[in-house]
Amino acid sequence: MFDSPYIIPVAFFVAWAVVSIVRAKHGIGGPFHRSGWHSDPENMEIPPMFRKLLDKAMVERDEKISALKERIQTLEKIVIDNHKSSSLSDEIEKLRHIR
Repeated sequence: MFDSPYIIPVAFFVAWAVVSIVRAKHGIGGPFHRSGWHSDPENMEIPPMFRKLLDKAMVERDEKISALKERIQTLEKIVIDNHKSSSLSDEIEKLRHIR
């Protein structure tokens, strides 16, 4: 019975079929379906402690971005107000030719 050259391929196919049936029964997905804990909506919830830390980090980031935007606007005003429009355009042209 075990002398057949087809025993290994048949055993492999049967094992693959059993694994596929068990995975389908438990909702894990097929052999070509990449699923895992990250795609499960239950695991997408952030614990409250980490949510607070994340919210705090986001607020700090937004404050830094706002401060940087204000500084950029101030620097733009300084550059524009301290230069005549013709000299500013000349400087821009010089910078273009430097590249």
